[in-house]
Amino acid sequence: MFVNSSDPPAPTPPESQDDALSAGPPGATLQVENVQLQDGNLTWTHANDDSSGQTTIDQVLFTIHPTRSATQADKYIICCLREDAADNPDNPAHPTSLLLLTTHAIPDELLNAPLLSHPPPHLQQTPHNEVDVVVSTKSGVGRARPFWQDVVRPLLQVVLQPGHTATGQQPWNTIITQDAQSVRRYAKSLHPSGPSKTIILISGDGGVVDLLNGRESNTDEEVAKAKAKAKVKAAKLPLLALLPLGTANALFHSLHKPVESRSPGPTLLVLSLRTLFTGTPARLPLFKASFTPGSHIVSHTSTADDGSNPETCLGPRKDTAVSHLYGAVVASYALHASIVCESDTPEYRVHGSKRFGMAAQQLLRESHPYRASVEVMTSSEPEYRRVGRDTHGYVLVSMVSNLEKTFTVSPGTRPLDGKLRLVQFGPVGEKKTVEVMMGAYDGGKHTLLEWEDGEKVRYEEVERVRVVTQEEDGRWRKFCVDGTIVHVERGGGMVVEAVEEAAFRVLVDERVLLHG
Repeated sequence: MFVNSSDPPAPTPPESQDDALSAGPPGATLQVENVQLQDGNLTWTHANDDSSGQTTIDQVLFTIHPTRSATQADKYIICCLREDAADNPDNPAHPTSLLLLTTHAIPDELLNAPLLSHPPPHLQQTPHNEVDVVVSTKSGVGRARPFWQDVVRPLLQVVLQPGHTATGQQPWNTIITQDAQSVRRYAKSLHPSGPSKTIILISGDGGVVDLLNGRESNTDEEVAKAKAKAKVKAAKLPLLALLPLGTANALFHSLHKPVESRSPGPTLLVLSLRTLFTGTPARLPLFKASFTPGSHIVSHTSTADDGSNPETCLGPRKDTAVSHLYGAVVASYALHASIVCESDTPEYRVHGSKRFGMAAQQLLRESHPYRASVEVMTSSEPEYRRVGRDTHGYVLVSMVSNLEKTFTVSPGTRPLDGKLRLVQFGPVGEKKTVEVMMGAYDGGKHTLLEWEDGEKVRYEEVERVRVVTQEEDGRWRKFCVDGTIVHVERGGGMVVEAVEEAAFRVLVDERVLLHG
């Protein structure tokens, strides 16, 4: 609810880069025949015992039709994803599984669906292209690693058959996060002078922000070079393939909103795997949030605290001094930032997305009026204009439409449009704030809300936003950038603006570019 979060990885035992040797369920490979599609169900007969099986068409990822010689019989491999824990009752820690159906004939409907005869170029390891897999072990509720072992790795092994790589070696590099800085350390290794890079990111939104800001020292240098050259060669930008295993997954939901169905349909993971193998690259829009001197990124360490004390957000260690952060989702102050901050403890994170509601309940009961000035610039206003009064309830600058699949915070945003929009309202109290939240869950109708006392939800496209806090209590001087929490000094603040220069490309369903 009105939140997105970073998903910092936690320490795990050291693991070799050659993760292909580590054990993991390889996925079920079945020889089948009489494959039929009817009423949304795919059915088949097992070749060895004539028993039957079925799955839904929404669980079908794609079909592989390997290149064959003139003497070989036609062969198809139908790749399916099963996500119901009931399919794997003996191992609930591995709720997703890969189902591979090998057959000599498929229904015509599958011939018109995604059909792979060759590995996509962005997944082929060559002298001119490298493929890295980044597995954030504690994103969301900690399912990234089993998803890699049970689904993604065996799927890559099937698609990237021997002979499809220039070196004959394992056609990807694996990075398993060891601690909260693993992704940032990896990002520092990305250099524009090297080969093209595809990064399969099995993570939440926090993995993206860590990539952006781990590469930050490179980013400033690259921006200067880009301005000198007038543009960056798009084909050399690292290409992100998002496999969303976080809590809210705001970026993936927003990028794929035109192809996501509110009714039963392909799940988030099915869409992301289809996009990994059949998607189209697009420039990832970014913004920059600049902070006043003395600002620090803050993070939590595990304590005996049960997470119910709101003052825990006052006590996290100050981590790294920060002057600016890059983001792709949202920058915020007031309620949104407080919810993310106060729910982002180890004790809260075990509850998954429910942690946001748990923290929000306490904050809504308090309904603190955040003392700050909020000013905006727009395309028609070259000078700052003040927004609202001296106190605020909610201030959020968004580059995406959705913070969750059904939570539309910015209904005017289209995928990849690169525009910033401000959502702001005053300290209207618990009842009206809940009304705003319900409007966001109703397709973004909160942006139309006005009340008899003159208060309303302000929603507009902006070029730049400046927020300066006037709070004495450090608890209310927290800002949020894509889930990363920044503490500012008294009288400090944040300026948010879009960045013209690109740092990454991102894979999206090609229908997004046609209908987004």
